[in-house]
Amino acid sequence: MGLQFGNLVRIRGIVYYGLSPLEQRAWAKSITHGIPNLLNRAMRALPTTAPGALYQDLSFIMTAVIYLWSNAEYDRCNRKDPKLYENDK
Repeated sequence: MGLQFGNLVRIRGIVYYGLSPLEQRAWAKSITHGIPNLLNRAMRALPTTAPGALYQDLSFIMTAVIYLWSNAEYDRCNRKDPKLYENDK
């Protein structure tokens, strides 16, 4: 009357259910349910994520414009005016 593997513990009032991994369908409804669900979630999240991405893009563009302008202005201010040196020998 020894206990066999799988019946090592007897607990009354608790029912254990199990399903073999070979009997499960891992990709069941992944195309018919998963892709529409993904699109639905993306469309719901778009209004909250788009403004942040838009502001990041604008700040990057404005930073680049200011950087280019400041370098051009610096170069312009460092040039010598040829009119100041017309009378030199």
